[in-house]
Amino acid sequence: MKTFSSRRAFTLIELLVVIAIIAILIGLLLPAVQKVREAAGRIRCLNSLKQMGLALHGFHDSNNRFPAALNIGQTWYSGYQRNGPPGGMNPATGYPTEGPFYSWIYQIAPYVELANEQKVFNRNAWPWYQGGPGQSTPNAVAAKIFICPVDTRSNLQANDGGYLNTLTGYLGVSGKDQFLEDGGQNGLLYVNSGVSIPTIRDGTSNTLLVGERPPSNDLYYGWAWAGSGDFPYFGATDVVLGVREVTNGAPNGPRDFFRPGDLNDPQNIHRFHFWSLHPGGGNFLFADGSARLITYSAGTQNIGNGITLLEALASRSGGEAFSAN
Repeated sequence: MKTFSSRRAFTLIELLVVIAIIAILIGLLLPAVQKVREAAGRIRCLNSLKQMGLALHGFHDSNNRFPAALNIGQTWYSGYQRNGPPGGMNPATGYPTEGPFYSWIYQIAPYVELANEQKVFNRNAWPWYQGGPGQSTPNAVAAKIFICPVDTRSNLQANDGGYLNTLTGYLGVSGKDQFLEDGGQNGLLYVNSGVSIPTIRDGTSNTLLVGERPPSNDLYYGWAWAGSGDFPYFGATDVVLGVREVTNGAPNGPRDFFRPGDLNDPQNIHRFHFWSLHPGGGNFLFADGSARLITYSAGTQNIGNGITLLEALASRSGGEAFSAN
């Protein structure tokens, strides 16, 4: 005769305890997964910046200088600007030989395997759709290397009257700000610049070249291939930015500084300062080709004479005494 042992089932309380334990374990695991994702995104971003560094040095090797943030004629907006484009002017067109308003991103395109995209532009014409047939097509070409990998927005293109312009989350560092008149343009990439490595007296390992600032949430700021930015159209807020950028389009005006930003930004106030989608700070490319995260404290840390750490890192020959670590 067969006997059967009785099997005791889970009580409701025991089941609830098991579910609670599982929930606790998941709760403990999720932050760790999030940190791993954040670290991976930060590393991918740093790798993109290092590729830009190689490209900028490739341009320097070919031209004995870094590219200008963008080129404009010497007489354009001359109330604020006195130096002409490093490549000179094309007498036949009246435009800079490297193209009017074509950005540093455009200039290094062949060095990041985007030579074919660059060739579609007519650099002897206005860079945007007003420049004639075909100019709107290359402006819309996305270049993923110039967008931070953690920016998950699906359509990072500005729509200007039906014409699309791809955006960038990496801006050249002009120094203090975009103006020559108030001690700005003391960095490496600014309007009509042509800085060579021997002139970086602060040292390439202590001088910023490119930093992060995500495209504005309304997709109006951050034009990549050619970007004039706000008045006086020296590229600031589109392809270049100062670490103490003025916010009213005039020298000695109100300034912003390196601090956290937010994509929820109806007034676009965060367009005037470097910030990133990474926690705690933003990634920057240095002139020696290295890249690393700089914490937001560098935007307010005074190293003497009213100069912040990030201002010291942004200047190419200020002679400031500081530690970059």
